[in-house]
Amino acid sequence: MITATVKSFFSKKRYRYLIYATTSVLFIGVLGFRLIEHWRWIDCLNYAVSTMVTTGNAGVIPKTDVGKMFNVFYMFTSVILILFFVNTITRYFHEMRKTQEIKYQRHKDMVEKHISNDGAH
Repeated sequence: MITATVKSFFSKKRYRYLIYATTSVLFIGVLGFRLIEHWRWIDCLNYAVSTMVTTGNAGVIPKTDVGKMFNVFYMFTSVILILFFVNTITRYFHEMRKTQEIKYQRHKDMVEKHISNDGAH
């Protein structure tokens, strides 16, 4: 079920673009912290992800003024993107649920019609 959901999500262009945008912002964050703060790659990834999902990471913080300015830009961009991402995923699952409800109702109507037609004979 999870695999089918993921495939369905990626099959729609607007959702793929959201994944690409999120991955790009994450990549920019990792690369930016690496070039500006000269952190290890794993620290850059850890900090970029924790900033993106707004959990924060008190163990690693930018030390330079440029790094701090980049971090502010990255935080605003990440939070907006993640909020958009969560909203999109919520809408996606809502659409899937509605589609399932419509299929269920059609099936139920077909069964009821079949039963009423059998009873009429």
